[in-house]
Amino acid sequence: MAFDGDNNATKLNTRKRKFGDIKKVEKSNKSHMMFSKGIIGIFNKVTELSILCDAKTALIVTSPNNELYTCGYPNCDAVIQQLFTGKDTFEDKEKKKQEEIVETLRLEYDAIGDELEKLTEEEKIFQAINDEATKSGSILSCWWNDPIDDMDLQSLEEFKTSLEKLRLNLGSAEDEKKLMSTLQS
Repeated sequence: MAFDGDNNATKLNTRKRKFGDIKKVEKSNKSHMMFSKGIIGIFNKVTELSILCDAKTALIVTSPNNELYTCGYPNCDAVIQQLFTGKDTFEDKEKKKQEEIVETLRLEYDAIGDELEKLTEEEKIFQAINDEATKSGSILSCWWNDPIDDMDLQSLEEFKTSLEKLRLNLGSAEDEKKLMSTLQS
């Protein structure tokens, strides 16, 4: 329904258009242009049909110049292969790819979890050291608590190196304690 200026409803023409006689196009340029437009339209319809119906399709068209044009969903070669062999190789390949991606992501997840666990253990050790220093009243000796806003570049680099050494020392002390506890068990 469409509305004109007076808000009166007018009925749209819903009848299908009738074509005249179908005849061959004589000019080769016009013929090629019509073929190109037609093949794009057909390929679009085949793809739409495949998606709407969740169907696998393959379409092969030969042009007036004997050139082959193919269209398929999800993949023309896979659909033709399935037709001849009866095996769905496309879905097998896609499933294998997805399984590989999932396995890769799982390994990355495990590695990040291990790294996070290490960081959490280091934070606990750092907190224990900080708590002990606070209890003993030697908070002034905790150089890592010094403000870094007023440091120049060289001082910041030295500070970073010192923190990295502290981290390594804490890690080796932790490893030593773990080793000693396993040997005592």
